[in-house]
Amino acid sequence: MSFFIALLPIIFIFVFLFLFKLPSLRASLFTFMLTIAVTFFCREYHLNLDKVIHESIQGILISFIAGYVLFFGIFLYHLIQRVGGIQSIASFISERISDRVVQVLVLVVGLSPLIESTSGFGVAFMMVAPIFTALGFTPMKAALLGLVSLLAVPWGALATGTIIGAELGELSLERFGFGTAIVSIPVFAYFIIIAVWIVGGKEAVKRKWKQIGVIFFAFTSSILFCNYFISVELAGVLSSLLVIILGFVMTKKGGKGGEHISGTDKEKVIKVFSPYIILTILIFMTRVISPFQEILQRYAVIDLPKFSYKLALLYSPGFWLLITCIAAIVIFRLKKEEVFVSFKKTVAQWIPFMITTSCFVGISEVMGAAGMITAISDTLGSLFGKGFLIISVLIGALGGFLTGSTASSNAMFIKLQVQTAGLTGLSADLVAFSQNAGASHTTMASPSRVMLGTRLLGIQSKEHQILKTVFLVVLGALLLIVGMSFGLSFFYF
Repeated sequence: MSFFIALLPIIFIFVFLFLFKLPSLRASLFTFMLTIAVTFFCREYHLNLDKVIHESIQGILISFIAGYVLFFGIFLYHLIQRVGGIQSIASFISERISDRVVQVLVLVVGLSPLIESTSGFGVAFMMVAPIFTALGFTPMKAALLGLVSLLAVPWGALATGTIIGAELGELSLERFGFGTAIVSIPVFAYFIIIAVWIVGGKEAVKRKWKQIGVIFFAFTSSILFCNYFISVELAGVLSSLLVIILGFVMTKKGGKGGEHISGTDKEKVIKVFSPYIILTILIFMTRVISPFQEILQRYAVIDLPKFSYKLALLYSPGFWLLITCIAAIVIFRLKKEEVFVSFKKTVAQWIPFMITTSCFVGISEVMGAAGMITAISDTLGSLFGKGFLIISVLIGALGGFLTGSTASSNAMFIKLQVQTAGLTGLSADLVAFSQNAGASHTTMASPSRVMLGTRLLGIQSKEHQILKTVFLVVLGALLLIVGMSFGLSFFYF
Protein backbone atom coordinates (compact mmCIF):
# COMPACT_ATOMS: atom_id res chain seq x y z
CA MET A 1 0.00 0.00 0.00
CA SER A 2 2.83 2.43 0.85
CA PHE A 3 4.36 1.83 -2.61
CA PHE A 4 1.03 2.67 -4.28
CA ILE A 5 0.66 5.87 -2.23
CA ALA A 6 4.22 6.88 -3.17
CA LEU A 7 3.29 6.38 -6.84
CA LEU A 8 0.20 8.60 -6.60
CA PRO A 9 1.89 11.80 -7.93
CA ILE A 10 3.05 9.92 -11.05
CA ILE A 11 -0.39 8.35 -11.44
CA PHE A 12 -1.98 11.82 -11.14
CA ILE A 13 0.19 13.06 -14.01
CA PHE A 14 -0.99 10.17 -16.21
CA VAL A 15 -4.63 10.73 -15.31
CA PHE A 16 -4.56 14.46 -15.98
CA LEU A 17 -2.58 14.24 -19.22
CA PHE A 18 -4.24 11.22 -20.81
CA LEU A 19 -7.58 10.59 -19.16
CA PHE A 20 -8.62 14.23 -18.81
CA LYS A 21 -6.34 15.38 -21.69
CA LEU A 22 -5.22 18.49 -19.84
CA PRO A 23 -2.24 20.54 -21.09
CA SER A 24 1.05 20.10 -19.22
CA LEU A 25 0.62 23.42 -17.41
CA ARG A 26 -2.67 22.50 -15.75
CA ALA A 27 -1.64 18.87 -15.21
CA SER A 28 1.53 19.95 -13.40
CA LEU A 29 -0.36 22.44 -11.20
CA PHE A 30 -3.05 19.95 -10.19
CA THR A 31 -0.50 17.20 -9.56
CA PHE A 32 1.63 19.50 -7.44
CA MET A 33 -1.35 20.44 -5.26
CA LEU A 34 -2.44 16.81 -4.88
CA THR A 35 1.12 15.76 -4.01
CA ILE A 36 1.12 18.31 -1.19
CA ALA A 37 -2.29 16.99 -0.09
CA VAL A 38 -0.83 13.47 0.14
CA THR A 39 1.97 14.72 2.41
CA PHE A 40 -0.59 16.45 4.64
CA PHE A 41 -2.99 13.54 5.06
CA CYS A 42 -0.78 10.45 4.76
CA ARG A 43 1.03 9.78 8.04
CA GLU A 44 3.74 7.68 6.41
CA TYR A 45 4.82 10.51 4.07
CA HIS A 46 3.83 13.45 6.25
CA LEU A 47 5.53 16.83 5.84
CA ASN A 48 4.74 19.96 7.83
CA LEU A 49 3.84 23.21 6.06
CA ASP A 50 7.29 24.77 6.56
CA LYS A 51 8.96 21.82 4.87
CA VAL A 52 6.52 21.89 1.94
CA ILE A 53 7.15 25.62 1.44
CA HIS A 54 10.91 25.04 1.64
CA GLU A 55 10.83 22.29 -1.01
CA SER A 56 8.51 24.34 -3.23
CA ILE A 57 10.87 27.31 -3.15
CA GLN A 58 13.71 24.91 -3.90
CA GLY A 59 11.79 23.79 -6.99
CA ILE A 60 11.34 27.35 -8.21
CA LEU A 61 15.03 28.15 -7.69
CA ILE A 62 16.19 25.07 -9.60
CA SER A 63 13.74 25.83 -12.41
CA PHE A 64 15.12 29.35 -12.65
CA ILE A 65 18.48 27.90 -13.76
CA ALA A 66 16.72 26.80 -16.96
CA GLY A 67 14.27 29.70 -17.08
CA TYR A 68 17.05 32.30 -17.01
CA VAL A 69 18.59 30.82 -20.14
CA LEU A 70 15.35 30.00 -21.89
CA PHE A 71 13.87 33.50 -21.55
CA PHE A 72 16.64 35.17 -23.50
CA GLY A 73 16.87 32.24 -25.92
CA ILE A 74 13.23 32.71 -26.90
CA PHE A 75 13.71 36.49 -26.97
CA LEU A 76 16.65 36.14 -29.39
CA TYR A 77 14.54 33.91 -31.63
CA HIS A 78 11.73 36.49 -31.78
CA LEU A 79 14.18 39.33 -32.48
CA ILE A 80 15.64 37.41 -35.41
CA GLN A 81 12.14 36.56 -36.60
CA ARG A 82 11.25 40.26 -36.68
CA VAL A 83 13.70 40.76 -39.56
CA GLY A 84 12.77 37.51 -41.34
CA GLY A 85 16.09 36.01 -40.32
CA ILE A 86 15.19 32.32 -40.21
CA GLN A 87 13.45 32.53 -43.58
CA SER A 88 16.51 34.25 -45.06
CA ILE A 89 18.77 31.45 -43.85
CA ALA A 90 16.39 28.81 -45.20
CA SER A 91 16.08 30.51 -48.59
CA PHE A 92 19.85 30.84 -48.84
CA ILE A 93 20.29 27.14 -48.07
CA SER A 94 17.69 26.06 -50.63
CA GLU A 95 19.20 28.29 -53.33
CA ARG A 96 22.84 27.56 -52.61
CA ILE A 97 22.50 23.77 -52.12
CA SER A 98 21.20 22.02 -55.22
CA ASP A 99 21.12 18.47 -53.88
CA ARG A 100 17.73 17.74 -52.25
CA VAL A 101 19.11 15.20 -49.77
CA VAL A 102 21.91 17.53 -48.69
CA GLN A 103 19.33 20.29 -48.27
CA VAL A 104 17.41 18.07 -45.87
CA LEU A 105 20.58 17.01 -44.03
CA VAL A 106 21.60 20.64 -43.51
CA LEU A 107 18.13 21.56 -42.28
CA VAL A 108 17.65 18.47 -40.07
CA VAL A 109 21.17 18.22 -38.63
CA GLY A 110 22.23 21.85 -39.05
CA LEU A 111 19.65 24.63 -38.98
CA SER A 112 17.08 22.93 -36.72
CA PRO A 113 19.61 21.94 -34.01
CA LEU A 114 21.08 25.46 -34.21
CA ILE A 115 17.69 27.07 -33.55
CA GLU A 116 16.81 24.51 -30.86
CA SER A 117 20.22 24.86 -29.18
CA THR A 118 19.79 28.60 -28.76
CA SER A 119 16.04 28.86 -28.15
CA GLY A 120 14.73 25.46 -27.05
CA PHE A 121 11.03 25.01 -26.37
CA GLY A 122 10.53 23.05 -29.62
CA VAL A 123 10.84 26.32 -31.53
CA ALA A 124 13.02 24.65 -34.18
CA PHE A 125 10.19 22.32 -35.18
CA MET A 126 7.83 25.26 -35.66
CA MET A 127 10.40 26.90 -37.95
CA VAL A 128 11.73 24.09 -40.13
CA ALA A 129 8.44 22.25 -40.80
CA PRO A 130 7.06 25.13 -42.91
CA ILE A 131 10.43 25.40 -44.65
CA PHE A 132 10.10 21.79 -45.82
CA THR A 133 6.69 22.50 -47.32
CA ALA A 134 8.19 25.52 -49.12
CA LEU A 135 10.81 23.17 -50.58
CA GLY A 136 8.05 21.03 -52.10
CA PHE A 137 7.54 18.30 -49.51
CA THR A 138 4.03 17.17 -48.64
CA PRO A 139 2.74 18.47 -45.28
CA MET A 140 2.92 14.89 -43.94
CA LYS A 141 6.61 14.55 -44.82
CA ALA A 142 7.33 18.10 -43.65
CA ALA A 143 5.84 17.30 -40.23
CA LEU A 144 7.85 14.08 -39.90
CA LEU A 145 11.08 15.75 -41.00
CA GLY A 146 10.45 18.62 -38.58
CA LEU A 147 9.94 16.21 -35.69
CA VAL A 148 13.00 14.10 -36.56
CA SER A 149 15.07 17.29 -36.72
CA LEU A 150 14.72 17.56 -32.92
CA LEU A 151 17.66 15.17 -32.54
CA ALA A 152 19.77 17.51 -30.42
CA VAL A 153 17.20 18.16 -27.67
CA PRO A 154 19.66 17.27 -24.82
CA TRP A 155 21.47 20.48 -25.80
CA GLY A 156 18.35 22.56 -26.44
CA ALA A 157 18.23 26.08 -24.98
CA LEU A 158 21.96 25.77 -24.27
CA ALA A 159 21.43 22.40 -22.56
CA THR A 160 19.02 23.65 -19.89
CA GLY A 161 17.29 20.26 -19.50
CA THR A 162 20.66 18.57 -19.11
CA ILE A 163 21.79 21.23 -16.64
CA ILE A 164 18.68 20.68 -14.50
CA GLY A 165 19.29 16.91 -14.63
CA ALA A 166 22.88 17.37 -13.48
CA GLU A 167 21.78 19.72 -10.70
CA LEU A 168 19.07 17.44 -9.35
CA GLY A 169 21.10 14.27 -9.75
CA GLU A 170 24.16 15.91 -8.18
CA LEU A 171 26.25 14.94 -11.21
CA SER A 172 29.12 16.62 -12.99
CA LEU A 173 27.61 18.57 -15.91
CA GLU A 174 30.54 17.77 -18.20
CA ARG A 175 30.35 14.05 -17.46
CA PHE A 176 26.57 14.09 -17.75
CA GLY A 177 26.62 15.86 -21.13
CA PHE A 178 29.40 13.68 -22.52
CA GLY A 179 27.72 10.48 -21.28
CA THR A 180 24.42 11.51 -22.88
CA ALA A 181 26.28 12.12 -26.14
CA ILE A 182 27.92 8.68 -25.98
CA VAL A 183 24.57 6.96 -25.38
CA SER A 184 23.08 8.96 -28.26
CA ILE A 185 25.68 8.05 -30.91
CA PRO A 186 23.61 5.31 -32.62
CA VAL A 187 20.48 7.46 -32.24
CA PHE A 188 22.07 10.30 -34.24
CA ALA A 189 22.86 7.91 -37.08
CA TYR A 190 19.37 6.45 -36.89
CA PHE A 191 17.57 9.80 -37.10
CA ILE A 192 19.77 11.00 -39.96
CA ILE A 193 19.02 7.83 -41.93
CA ILE A 194 15.30 8.17 -41.15
CA ALA A 195 15.34 11.75 -42.51
CA VAL A 196 16.95 10.64 -45.78
CA TRP A 197 14.54 7.69 -45.97
CA ILE A 198 11.61 10.11 -45.73
CA VAL A 199 13.07 12.11 -48.63
CA GLY A 200 13.76 9.30 -51.08
CA GLY A 201 13.31 5.91 -49.46
CA LYS A 202 15.83 3.08 -49.41
CA GLU A 203 17.42 4.14 -52.69
CA ALA A 204 18.25 7.59 -51.38
CA VAL A 205 19.96 6.07 -48.31
CA LYS A 206 22.06 3.80 -50.56
CA ARG A 207 22.89 6.56 -53.04
CA LYS A 208 23.83 9.16 -50.43
CA TRP A 209 25.63 6.99 -47.88
CA LYS A 210 28.82 9.06 -48.18
CA GLN A 211 27.04 12.33 -47.41
CA ILE A 212 25.16 10.66 -44.57
CA GLY A 213 28.44 9.33 -43.17
CA VAL A 214 30.20 12.69 -43.39
CA ILE A 215 27.35 14.60 -41.73
CA PHE A 216 26.96 11.95 -39.02
CA PHE A 217 30.69 11.88 -38.27
CA ALA A 218 30.96 15.68 -38.19
CA PHE A 219 27.94 16.19 -35.96
CA THR A 220 28.69 13.32 -33.56
CA SER A 221 32.41 13.94 -33.19
CA SER A 222 31.74 17.65 -32.64
CA ILE A 223 29.07 16.93 -29.98
CA LEU A 224 31.46 14.59 -28.15
CA PHE A 225 34.43 16.95 -28.42
CA CYS A 226 32.48 20.01 -27.25
CA ASN A 227 30.90 18.23 -24.27
CA TYR A 228 34.25 16.89 -23.10
CA PHE A 229 36.67 19.70 -23.90
CA ILE A 230 34.75 22.97 -24.39
CA SER A 231 31.24 23.38 -23.01
CA VAL A 232 28.11 21.28 -22.67
CA GLU A 233 26.05 24.41 -23.27
CA LEU A 234 27.74 25.12 -26.61
CA ALA A 235 27.84 21.57 -27.94
CA GLY A 236 24.63 21.81 -29.98
CA VAL A 237 25.44 25.25 -31.37
CA LEU A 238 28.96 24.41 -32.55
CA SER A 239 28.00 21.02 -33.98
CA SER A 240 25.09 22.41 -35.98
CA LEU A 241 27.19 25.30 -37.33
CA LEU A 242 29.79 22.78 -38.48
CA VAL A 243 27.12 20.77 -40.32
CA ILE A 244 25.79 23.89 -42.08
CA ILE A 245 29.30 24.78 -43.26
CA LEU A 246 29.88 21.20 -44.42
CA GLY A 247 26.62 21.26 -46.36
CA PHE A 248 27.83 24.19 -48.41
CA VAL A 249 31.24 22.59 -48.92
CA MET A 250 29.65 19.33 -50.10
CA THR A 251 27.56 21.12 -52.73
CA LYS A 252 29.02 21.09 -56.22
CA LYS A 253 30.19 24.43 -57.49
CA GLY A 254 28.07 26.00 -60.13
CA GLY A 255 25.00 24.07 -59.00
CA LYS A 256 21.46 25.29 -59.03
CA GLY A 257 21.17 28.88 -57.89
CA GLY A 258 24.74 29.04 -56.63
CA GLU A 259 25.88 31.58 -59.21
CA HIS A 260 22.79 33.76 -58.95
CA ILE A 261 22.94 34.71 -55.30
CA SER A 262 23.69 38.40 -54.98
CA GLY A 263 26.25 39.90 -52.65
CA THR A 264 23.38 41.62 -50.83
CA ASP A 265 21.71 38.28 -50.08
CA LYS A 266 24.96 36.82 -48.79
CA GLU A 267 25.52 39.86 -46.59
CA LYS A 268 21.98 39.51 -45.20
CA VAL A 269 22.55 35.88 -44.27
CA ILE A 270 25.90 36.68 -42.62
CA LYS A 271 24.14 39.47 -40.72
CA VAL A 272 21.42 37.07 -39.55
CA PHE A 273 24.03 34.53 -38.43
CA SER A 274 26.05 37.16 -36.56
CA PRO A 275 24.11 36.90 -33.23
CA TYR A 276 24.75 33.14 -33.17
CA ILE A 277 28.42 33.74 -33.87
CA ILE A 278 28.62 36.42 -31.17
CA LEU A 279 26.91 34.11 -28.66
CA THR A 280 29.26 31.24 -29.50
CA ILE A 281 32.38 33.40 -29.09
CA LEU A 282 31.19 34.89 -25.80
CA ILE A 283 30.29 31.58 -24.16
CA PHE A 284 33.44 29.96 -25.56
CA MET A 285 35.52 32.65 -23.83
CA THR A 286 33.76 32.08 -20.50
CA ARG A 287 34.46 28.35 -20.66
CA VAL A 288 38.11 28.27 -21.74
CA ILE A 289 39.71 31.42 -20.28
CA SER A 290 40.29 30.55 -16.62
CA PRO A 291 40.85 34.08 -15.17
CA PHE A 292 37.71 35.33 -16.93
CA GLN A 293 35.82 32.29 -15.71
CA GLU A 294 36.87 32.91 -12.10
CA ILE A 295 35.77 36.56 -12.21
CA LEU A 296 32.34 35.66 -13.60
CA GLN A 297 31.84 33.04 -10.90
CA ARG A 298 32.83 35.47 -8.14
CA TYR A 299 30.48 38.42 -8.80
CA ALA A 300 26.67 38.71 -9.10
CA VAL A 301 26.18 35.30 -7.50
CA ILE A 302 22.87 34.24 -5.98
CA ASP A 303 23.93 32.28 -2.90
CA LEU A 304 21.23 30.83 -0.67
CA PRO A 305 22.83 28.39 1.82
CA LYS A 306 19.44 27.61 3.34
CA PHE A 307 18.44 26.00 0.05
CA SER A 308 21.93 24.75 -0.89
CA TYR A 309 21.55 26.93 -3.97
CA LYS A 310 24.10 28.95 -5.89
CA LEU A 311 23.78 30.56 -9.33
CA ALA A 312 26.47 32.74 -10.88
CA LEU A 313 24.36 35.08 -12.99
CA LEU A 314 27.27 36.35 -15.11
CA TYR A 315 28.67 32.87 -15.76
CA SER A 316 25.31 31.41 -16.83
CA PRO A 317 24.61 31.24 -20.59
CA GLY A 318 21.49 33.29 -19.82
CA PHE A 319 23.57 36.44 -19.26
CA TRP A 320 25.43 36.00 -22.55
CA LEU A 321 22.15 35.40 -24.35
CA LEU A 322 21.02 38.76 -22.90
CA ILE A 323 24.15 40.43 -24.28
CA THR A 324 23.52 38.73 -27.63
CA CYS A 325 19.92 39.99 -27.65
CA ILE A 326 21.17 43.55 -27.11
CA ALA A 327 23.70 43.07 -29.92
CA ALA A 328 20.94 41.74 -32.21
CA ILE A 329 18.78 44.81 -31.51
CA VAL A 330 21.69 47.04 -32.54
CA ILE A 331 22.72 44.93 -35.56
CA PHE A 332 19.18 44.71 -36.95
CA ARG A 333 18.35 48.31 -35.96
CA LEU A 334 15.09 47.24 -34.44
CA LYS A 335 12.63 49.89 -33.32
CA LYS A 336 11.33 50.09 -29.75
CA GLU A 337 7.92 48.84 -30.88
CA GLU A 338 9.46 45.78 -32.53
CA VAL A 339 11.53 44.97 -29.45
CA PHE A 340 8.47 45.38 -27.24
CA VAL A 341 6.37 43.01 -29.40
CA SER A 342 9.19 40.42 -29.29
CA PHE A 343 9.42 40.83 -25.52
CA LYS A 344 5.67 40.32 -25.07
CA LYS A 345 5.73 37.14 -27.16
CA THR A 346 8.69 35.88 -25.13
CA VAL A 347 6.93 36.49 -21.82
CA ALA A 348 3.79 34.74 -23.11
CA GLN A 349 5.82 31.61 -23.95
CA TRP A 350 8.15 31.74 -20.95
CA ILE A 351 5.62 32.02 -18.11
CA PRO A 352 3.87 28.69 -18.85
CA PHE A 353 7.28 26.99 -19.08
CA MET A 354 8.38 28.37 -15.70
CA ILE A 355 5.15 27.41 -13.99
CA THR A 356 5.14 23.91 -15.48
CA THR A 357 8.81 23.21 -14.79
CA SER A 358 8.63 24.66 -11.27
CA CYS A 359 5.66 22.41 -10.51
CA PHE A 360 7.38 19.30 -11.85
CA VAL A 361 10.60 20.08 -9.96
CA GLY A 362 8.54 20.91 -6.88
CA ILE A 363 6.76 17.55 -7.14
CA SER A 364 10.14 15.81 -7.28
CA GLU A 365 11.49 17.81 -4.33
CA VAL A 366 8.40 17.18 -2.17
CA MET A 367 8.39 13.47 -3.06
CA GLY A 368 12.06 13.24 -2.14
CA ALA A 369 11.63 15.03 1.18
CA ALA A 370 8.59 12.90 2.07
CA GLY A 371 10.42 9.63 1.37
CA MET A 372 8.25 8.69 -1.62
CA ILE A 373 11.19 8.42 -4.01
CA THR A 374 13.01 6.16 -1.56
CA ALA A 375 9.95 3.89 -1.31
CA ILE A 376 9.60 3.66 -5.09
CA SER A 377 13.30 3.07 -5.70
CA ASP A 378 13.49 0.37 -3.00
CA THR A 379 10.61 -1.53 -4.61
CA LEU A 380 11.84 -1.14 -8.19
CA GLY A 381 15.38 -2.07 -7.19
CA SER A 382 14.26 -5.29 -5.53
CA LEU A 383 11.94 -6.17 -8.42
CA PHE A 384 14.25 -5.60 -11.39
CA GLY A 385 17.81 -5.70 -10.09
CA LYS A 386 20.25 -4.87 -12.87
CA GLY A 387 17.42 -5.15 -15.37
CA PHE A 388 16.41 -1.73 -14.07
CA LEU A 389 18.69 -0.30 -16.77
CA ILE A 390 15.95 -1.04 -19.31
CA ILE A 391 13.30 0.42 -17.02
CA SER A 392 15.38 3.58 -16.54
CA VAL A 393 15.32 4.28 -20.28
CA LEU A 394 11.55 3.75 -20.38
CA ILE A 395 11.00 6.00 -17.34
CA GLY A 396 12.96 8.82 -18.96
CA ALA A 397 11.14 8.26 -22.24
CA LEU A 398 7.81 8.35 -20.46
CA GLY A 399 8.60 11.75 -18.98
CA GLY A 400 9.68 13.16 -22.34
CA PHE A 401 6.62 11.72 -24.08
CA LEU A 402 4.17 13.04 -21.49
CA THR A 403 5.58 16.54 -21.05
CA GLY A 404 7.47 17.21 -24.30
CA SER A 405 10.32 18.52 -22.15
CA THR A 406 13.66 17.06 -21.07
CA ALA A 407 13.76 19.51 -18.18
CA SER A 408 10.37 18.35 -16.90
CA SER A 409 11.22 14.66 -17.28
CA ASN A 410 14.52 15.10 -15.46
CA ALA A 411 12.77 17.14 -12.79
CA MET A 412 10.27 14.35 -12.16
CA PHE A 413 12.43 11.27 -12.43
CA ILE A 414 16.19 11.73 -12.23
CA LYS A 415 16.36 11.60 -8.43
CA LEU A 416 14.37 8.38 -8.52
CA GLN A 417 16.65 6.98 -11.22
CA VAL A 418 19.91 7.79 -9.45
CA GLN A 419 18.68 6.50 -6.09
CA THR A 420 17.41 3.23 -7.57
CA ALA A 421 20.68 2.74 -9.43
CA GLY A 422 22.53 2.73 -6.11
CA LEU A 423 20.26 -0.01 -4.76
CA THR A 424 20.68 -2.28 -7.80
CA GLY A 425 24.45 -2.00 -8.11
CA LEU A 426 24.18 -0.11 -11.40
CA SER A 427 26.25 2.99 -12.13
CA ALA A 428 24.27 6.09 -11.16
CA ASP A 429 26.00 7.93 -14.01
CA LEU A 430 24.93 5.39 -16.62
CA VAL A 431 21.33 5.33 -15.43
CA ALA A 432 21.30 9.14 -15.48
CA PHE A 433 22.66 9.15 -19.05
CA SER A 434 19.89 6.76 -20.08
CA GLN A 435 17.27 8.92 -18.36
CA ASN A 436 18.47 12.07 -20.11
CA ALA A 437 18.81 10.48 -23.56
CA GLY A 438 15.50 8.63 -23.30
CA ALA A 439 13.66 11.77 -22.18
CA SER A 440 15.21 14.00 -24.82
CA HIS A 441 14.76 11.82 -27.87
CA THR A 442 11.16 11.01 -26.98
CA THR A 443 10.01 14.63 -26.84
CA MET A 444 9.54 14.59 -30.62
CA ALA A 445 6.69 12.09 -30.17
CA SER A 446 4.95 14.15 -27.47
CA PRO A 447 1.22 14.36 -28.32
CA SER A 448 1.17 18.11 -27.72
CA ARG A 449 4.06 18.64 -30.15
CA VAL A 450 2.48 16.46 -32.84
CA MET A 451 -0.82 18.31 -32.39
CA LEU A 452 1.02 21.63 -32.79
CA GLY A 453 2.65 20.40 -35.99
CA THR A 454 -0.58 19.26 -37.59
CA ARG A 455 -2.24 22.57 -36.80
CA LEU A 456 0.76 24.50 -38.08
CA LEU A 457 0.64 22.66 -41.42
CA GLY A 458 -3.14 22.43 -41.66
CA ILE A 459 -3.34 18.63 -41.55
CA GLN A 460 -5.27 18.01 -38.33
CA SER A 461 -6.88 14.93 -39.89
CA LYS A 462 -3.41 13.33 -40.10
CA GLU A 463 -2.61 13.80 -36.42
CA HIS A 464 -3.19 10.17 -35.41
CA GLN A 465 -1.21 8.88 -38.40
CA ILE A 466 1.76 11.16 -37.70
CA LEU A 467 1.69 10.33 -33.99
CA LYS A 468 1.70 6.60 -34.78
CA THR A 469 4.57 6.96 -37.27
CA VAL A 470 6.79 9.11 -35.09
CA PHE A 471 6.04 6.88 -32.08
CA LEU A 472 7.40 3.89 -34.03
CA VAL A 473 10.45 5.94 -35.02
CA VAL A 474 11.06 6.88 -31.38
CA LEU A 475 10.59 3.26 -30.29
CA GLY A 476 13.50 2.32 -32.55
CA ALA A 477 15.60 5.06 -30.93
CA LEU A 478 14.78 3.74 -27.46
CA LEU A 479 15.92 0.25 -28.43
CA LEU A 480 19.23 1.74 -29.57
CA ILE A 481 19.59 3.62 -26.26
CA VAL A 482 18.91 0.42 -24.32
CA GLY A 483 21.48 -1.46 -26.41
CA MET A 484 24.08 1.28 -26.00
CA SER A 485 23.43 1.50 -22.26
CA PHE A 486 23.93 -2.24 -21.84
CA GLY A 487 27.14 -2.04 -23.85
CA LEU A 488 28.43 0.77 -21.64
CA SER A 489 27.44 -1.12 -18.48
CA PHE A 490 30.52 -3.31 -18.96
CA PHE A 491 32.66 -0.22 -18.42
CA TYR A 492 30.70 1.26 -15.51
CA PHE A 493 30.75 -0.48 -12.15
